[in-house]
Parts: sequence; C-alpha cells; structure tokens
Amino acid sequence: MNKMSLTMHPASEGDALILRWHHDGRDRHILIDLGRQRDYRALLPRLREIGQFALFVMSHIDADHIAGAMPLVASHDAPFKPADVWFNGYQHLREAQQRTRYFEELSVLQAEKFSKGIAKFRWPWNAAFGGERVSTDQPRAAQPIGIEGLQITLLGPCDQDLIRLEKPWGDVLRAGGMLTEQLDPPDPGRRMRFEQLSHLDVEALAAERFDADPEEANGSSISFLAEHKGHCVLLSGDAHAATLERRLQALGYGPHNRLRLDLFKLPHHGSHKNLTNTLLGMLDCTRFAISTNGNIHNHPDRKTVARILVADRAREKTLYFNSRPQNAKVWDSQGLQQEWNYRVIQPPEGEEGLIIDV
Repeated sequence: MNKMSLTMHPASEGDALILRWHHDGRDRHILIDLGRQRDYRALLPRLREIGQFALFVMSHIDADHIAGAMPLVASHDAPFKPADVWFNGYQHLREAQQRTRYFEELSVLQAEKFSKGIAKFRWPWNAAFGGERVSTDQPRAAQPIGIEGLQITLLGPCDQDLIRLEKPWGDVLRAGGMLTEQLDPPDPGRRMRFEQLSHLDVEALAAERFDADPEEANGSSISFLAEHKGHCVLLSGDAHAATLERRLQALGYGPHNRLRLDLFKLPHHGSHKNLTNTLLGMLDCTRFAISTNGNIHNHPDRKTVARILVADRAREKTLYFNSRPQNAKVWDSQGLQQEWNYRVIQPPEGEEGLIIDV
C-alpha cells in the first residue's frame, strides 16, 4: 500500500490523470486535467467516489486538457472537493509581464469559465503559492511542496513561459471573446492513413532533427515531480522540453547525475516536438506513459519512441498506453521488442484507461 499508482483515464487525445498514494491510513489523490467533455462525464462517478482530492491541477488551457471542466463548472454543486487548485489564470500571466505572437487554438473562453468556476465553488486557488502564479520563479517553488505525505517539486512553467501566453490570451479578451467554444470534435475514426512497415530504422528516426514545439499554451503547462517513500513520477503536461531541461539542470541533474524516475508521463502525448535526446540523457528511467487515443494529432510520434529506445539500449523499457492508438501499433512487433529490449502494455482490445503501479 506504500506505492503510488497513476491512472490514465480515457481522455480522447488529451489527459485525465489521477495519482494515488497512501498516507496516514488512507488513500490520497491528485487529479490532473479532465480531457474532453465526454471524458469528464465518463470519469464523473469516480470523481464522486473519491470525493476529496489533495490537489486538482489544471495543467494548461488546451481544449484536450480543460474542455472536460466545462460541464464541471456549469454544475450547481461541485461533485468533489480539492484542498487546492493549481491553475494559471489570466491574472497570473499578468503577474509575469507580457509580449509574444498570436496562438491559433487558444481555449481562452474555457479558461475564463474555469476561473469563474473556481471562484463559484470557493475552492482554494494556488494556495500553495500564496494565491499567486504557479511558476518556478516563485520563491515558494524553491523547495519541494509537501502535500499529505507527498513531496512535489515544480518543474514548470517559469515566468517567461507565462509571459509568452499573456498576449494571445489578452488579444482574445480584448477582441470581446470572439473565439468560438471548443466542443468535443467528432471522432475521426480511421480517416488518417498510417504507413504499415515491417521494419523501422529506429536509429535513423532517433537521429532526426528536433523541431521544438512553438505553442505558447503547451509551454505554460504545470509540470512537476511527485515523490513518496522513495518512488518518483514526472508528470509533464504538454511542457516544452527546454523548460524541463532548464529546471532539471537548475536542480543539479544532468548526464553525470541523472534523475531517477519510476515513471515518466511523456509530455504532449508523445509528440516528437516535446522530447529531446538531451532531456532523456538527464533521466534514469525505463518506464514511460503515453496518454492519447491518437485520433486527431497522430500521437505518439515514432521519433519519440525511437529516442526512448536508443537512449537506453541495455535495460528493458516499458511503454504504457491508456488506449490503443493506431500510430503505436507498429511498436507491437515482437521483433522490434526483442531487438530493442522493451515491452508494450495497453488496455484490452476495445477498452480504454490504464492503472500503472509505481
């Protein structure tokens, strides 16, 4: 009972995660993101069953993370109670200053509704940070934050990540909220074409040039380490690789002093734009979790998985999926698994969601 578990609930192409640990005779929980609206409705009975959360983190304002909160904040009474909510609203971006370019798919209206919902339910908001922004530049982030026997080390965002998001968010507000509500998109099914290959050149994929994720919303993701009784999980939202690298370096980690992890929830659902060979070289980790059904953005990217395999050839690695994304089927190959010393764990055929014991 001392170990943690991470449940990756069905979340369409996004995240809806619950971290569980045991402290003082009972289970404690952190809720991270809510996926799409249909995902929240499916998760609602479990949220009611848990009832009390030690923390609710809304990592950032992309619709595949925050849209599920829309039916939540529209309800008269909250179906659960968090001891604290970590979320950077517009006022927290303003704290960090301003300037940058427009971002196409900003879920500003949903973010504003979520902010109003926090106030309506009278939930504590960023209480661990004195009500101010959740940022690694905050003095309160200098040391790990204790939450009911769990130690949390904030990895991102930094103030500059928040600054980059302030202008596009403000542009939408100043335009009178003319951005349409991002509802659940129709399931595209199998409309995308996937190249079926009998063999992948894993080394060539891993060596391809890294193109960094330019999206401001992803860069503003709240990411953190969660540690309990010697077990450590990295929960990265959609964080930029550069943000994670800078913070880990500031904490003293690098290729000669790697951070030991029991599980790494990959950023941005396995996008190749959010995982570098440099970041992998800073981590001592063999277990990687990917939350996506792959139906819209074709995640996980093959280059991402290839980088993981090439970074640690000797030890057995495990890839965890909360769904069966079409783009991940190539990694089911027994030949590849034997050659690159890894295994794949997925839900049974026709099911979604996965519990990972840490």
